Amino acid sequence: MRRTAVESLGKIGDPQTADPMLPLIHDPTAIVREASVLAMGRVKPTATHKVIGLLTQALEDPTESVRQAAVVAIGDIEPGFQLLQPVIRLLQSSDVTIRRAVVKAFLQIDASQLIPALIAAGGDSDTEVRQGIVAAVGEWGGGAVSPWLRERLAQDPSPGVRAEAAYRLGMLSDSDTKAALEKAVAKDPDSGVRGWAKRGI
Repeated sequence: MRRTAVESLGKIGDPQTADPMLPLIHDPTAIVREASVLAMGRVKPTATHKVIGLLTQALEDPTESVRQAAVVAIGDIEPGFQLLQPVIRLLQSSDVTIRRAVVKAFLQIDASQLIPALIAAGGDSDTEVRQGIVAAVGEWGGGAVSPWLRERLAQDPSPGVRAEAAYRLGMLSDSDTKAALEKAVAKDPDSGVRGWAKRGI
């Protein structure tokens, strides 16, 4: 009943219904927490410290579906970067599933003001997190992040991360980038990386 009720409120989409939903983010049942987080995104309440604080808690939820719902809701609400400090801090979480959810969230919103924090976390031990960071930095960083992306292309041990860097560099057009892609085509040991670098050229 709680899940059905909150899903209905989400479908109605009235931002004034956000307040009654907030306690359900702490519901003992995961399907209710997931539904409440998704509904929160659908009604698009005004982004406040309270709302983003609750979504940050949802990113730390022990249930994967709730964490993914938080990623979607953050993208729907599109909070300004000033409100995202609690989310940024989760890049230091000891739980890799939380870090993965955070980088997915940053792909859903304008993270251009968060580039330094993302780059600082770019040496994460988890391949999926690093690839997500490369994607977010490439998506929102513009030409200024080209040197960092070239470094990832040349040095990251993961073919997935290098391929992501090659793909993102392919959207840029400076001569240093072209040279880096050409080098990857000639020397990278992974065929997928070479393929993306060739497409980028």
